[in-house]
Amino acid sequence: MKRLTTLACAAVIALTASPALAEWAPKGPINFWIGFGAGGGTDTQARALAEELEALKGWRIIPENKAGSGGRVMAAQLKDAPRDGQTIGLAINSTFDFPAGKNINIDDFTFLTMTAGSQMAILARADSGWKNLDDMVAAAKSGTNIVWANWGDQVQAGAELVARHYGINVNHLRGKGGKSAVNALVAQDANVGWGGGVQRPLVAAGELVILAAAEPSRLVQAPDTPTLIERGVMGTGLGFQFLLVGPKDMDPEAAKAITEAVHTVLKNKDSKTAKFVTKQYPPGPLFTSGDALLEQLRANLVANQEMIQLVK
Repeated sequence: MKRLTTLACAAVIALTASPALAEWAPKGPINFWIGFGAGGGTDTQARALAEELEALKGWRIIPENKAGSGGRVMAAQLKDAPRDGQTIGLAINSTFDFPAGKNINIDDFTFLTMTAGSQMAILARADSGWKNLDDMVAAAKSGTNIVWANWGDQVQAGAELVARHYGINVNHLRGKGGKSAVNALVAQDANVGWGGGVQRPLVAAGELVILAAAEPSRLVQAPDTPTLIERGVMGTGLGFQFLLVGPKDMDPEAAKAITEAVHTVLKNKDSKTAKFVTKQYPPGPLFTSGDALLEQLRANLVANQEMIQLVK
């Protein structure tokens, strides 16, 4: 018994004296795939984040744009990528929780963390004279042709839901990327459009006006403007969140290390990424991650399926 006790103590001492397990580090460059084109909010955010993760951790990170189908082109490739943590992607939640892509399934991915959220709004040109959604509806019923600019299946379904709720007709103008709807308004190719946050400087300059908010709560730039939920148009918001994602069954140590590093960057108010997110997507960074993030995406999927049924 005495010998066993001595051996047990020796084992404890050996374990205590051994060095701590090394923190996860990639064995090569991390491929950082961006689900949208160059120059937009996703791209700008991703490249700033990649730069600051490199500075923080010493990892080499290679951003690459893989645009198309609202992030689904990137996601379709990501789901078959190696699971070692050396391939990750940045897209938005509707890439995964809007049931429009047959080759995209929530269960095909490891969801790491949110980074930021939108300020989704229905927009019009200020020179339209419209101050709110009621003005736009009145114009439509008086014969004004409504051309509604959007960039994806979810927001187009949302536009159709608004139109049916108010008994008006709209023509959908489909663009690529979040900037396309705002660009269509500026170019007068459309007289109504969605904006997820990129509209901020044009609203501040008085060129665009927010007719309604499409988030669960009112917008930072339009605190007096009701939401579509408050108006009884829909039961959920159409806003989006940026998500950092890996393939299914991603190395859990890699997932943890990358998520923690991203949170460190976003929690630093002086970081380039945090400053961009706070300015472009107020009120600032989001940190929902892991199981909580997956649960929210599943709930979103149910809500989106219900919306699709309403506009069929």
